[in-house]
Amino acid sequence: MPICSLCAYVPQWRKLLRTRCSGSISLVSWLLWACSYSIALIYSTTLLLVTGRGWPMVITTSLGLAFVLFTMVLVWRFRKR
Repeated sequence: MPICSLCAYVPQWRKLLRTRCSGSISLVSWLLWACSYSIALIYSTTLLLVTGRGWPMVITTSLGLAFVLFTMVLVWRFRKR
């Protein structure tokens, strides 16, 4: 399931790279996603340190945060000024 949700970023990236325009995409909403993933990463890392289990959760949460940050970079880069 996490792989499926991580693959959901690809169409957004393709659109941004093809059109080179991000005017209709809210940077604030992506910032909120980044905050959400950051909190989830803190939680999953803490869980891993306390229980010694949870590597898959740490890995998928880290990838999710990286994908959100990459999307934010694309949105910022193709923003019309």
